[in-house]
Amino acid sequence: MILGVHDGTHDASAALVADGRLVAACAEERFTRVKGQGGWPGSSIVACLERAGARAADVDVVTFPGVVNPNPGLRALRGVQGRFRLDEGAFYVDVPSTGARLGEWLQFDSPFPRLAGDGWPGRVLRAPLRAVLTRQARAAGFQGEVRVEEHHLCHAASAYWTCPWDEALVVIADGVGDGLALSAWVGRPDGLHRIATMPYPHSYGLLFATLTAFLGFRPFRHEGKLVGLAARGDPSRIRTRFPFEGPPEQRRFTQHFGRRLRPWLTGLQQELDAGATREDLCAWLQVNLESELGGLIQHLATVTGLRRFALAGGVFANVRLNQRIAALGAIFVHPNMGDGGLAAGAALARGARREALAHAFLGPECTTTLGAPVPDVARDIAEALARDRLVGRWEGAMEYGPRALGHRSILAPAHDPAVTVRLNRALDRSEFMPFAPLLLAEDADRWVDGLGNSREAARFMAVTVQARPELQRLCPAVVHVDGSLRPQLVDDTTPVLQRALRLYRARTGVPAVINTSFNLHEEPIVASAEDALRTGRAAGLDLLTFNDRVLD
Repeated sequence: MILGVHDGTHDASAALVADGRLVAACAEERFTRVKGQGGWPGSSIVACLERAGARAADVDVVTFPGVVNPNPGLRALRGVQGRFRLDEGAFYVDVPSTGARLGEWLQFDSPFPRLAGDGWPGRVLRAPLRAVLTRQARAAGFQGEVRVEEHHLCHAASAYWTCPWDEALVVIADGVGDGLALSAWVGRPDGLHRIATMPYPHSYGLLFATLTAFLGFRPFRHEGKLVGLAARGDPSRIRTRFPFEGPPEQRRFTQHFGRRLRPWLTGLQQELDAGATREDLCAWLQVNLESELGGLIQHLATVTGLRRFALAGGVFANVRLNQRIAALGAIFVHPNMGDGGLAAGAALARGARREALAHAFLGPECTTTLGAPVPDVARDIAEALARDRLVGRWEGAMEYGPRALGHRSILAPAHDPAVTVRLNRALDRSEFMPFAPLLLAEDADRWVDGLGNSREAARFMAVTVQARPELQRLCPAVVHVDGSLRPQLVDDTTPVLQRALRLYRARTGVPAVINTSFNLHEEPIVASAEDALRTGRAAGLDLLTFNDRVLD
């Protein structure tokens, strides 16, 4: 039994692997109710052990992702780490604070982000870091071996060992981790074999985060808003050259992160002042990102002969990018593709057998006495949706990852675009962000194009596809301005929702309903039934369902 513990500055999480299988995983933010919670994931560890019916004494190995990232100093000083927020403040803005300037230098211009986890810095740091983490693990009651694994290896392990294929091209792209911003691997039953890397500062993830902050959003949190805005812009209105060059496996960032990037950002600001819009800038960023990573993966596929792609790292939270990659071959995106998935990857990195992830309901199993028992909760859900009511669904085991997949979801009818206005107001969401639909897996091909290579990713709401005209007519509330949508394919892993959707379709003739995460904007997805009750009341939902119970 192997416990993975991601104890970074953001997205702290825990995961448990037993006999080579991922059996439990969850994020600390769900319990603390602090978005992106970092630090020691104590509640997540307890929840994983309870899910598996295990005790600390049963754990043979505790394994931590990251040698250089997370910062070893912050790991040793947990009190300081608790006050560190990666997504607060703004990048590249002149401020009088000496501390802010020092922080910017440490993050971007110092040697620290360039230190390789599997090079000499990693070898030097590994022993003292392991000693610190061993003391912390012992204090938490764990007596087994303590390991530290390289950041990108953990991402790669999370993607490959849970994908459906024995052989796959594994691609990892993120901001930076242990000196790397991108890595490519061949995954086979005998293990992961690294074939290419892009070191810091050559980072698509940091460029995307930089422009997220540049446009007034929160870096490392609101990148999805840029993807939503991109569909409304014209990339040709941005004349600045995209700052990467070189052959596919040696692409290089032509600028410098930190203070030296300011002149380049000033040039972009001048384009906006001259009449280009933020939507144009987002479209320019998106189309170039798709071209860059699409070209790299096409090259690696040609070199390796592999056309099945297992993807992880925060960059692959970009669902439009994933649609572009699906044009090249079949894709699987690990459901917790960002750093929240590192705990699972660390646990899988040294003790896994490849087993396709059947579902993402890996959090704590929950029961409640809220609401009144009903004989057929699926029928109640379908009837409420048919009457244009908003339904909060809280069920059993919590989802693992950033997407609500039906166990912590808000459901709404999709036939009237006006419902999106009501939902945005109720949840305090940005009005330009599209809503995602539930679609029955059994007939999804009737309603969308491009599902063939995307089916595995669509099970976890990790890719966009194109809506066919009939779906656009019947369900305009889940189709974005460019005709795309990000579906969750519903099958017998969520039997209540599967039945509710069938009943709803039989009654209304409409094949899809809105599925959005059960939380107010800037809050984590609800964990407990009490969280759901409080959020449901604050949002003014019409019906709350708790397992087989209903609260009207």
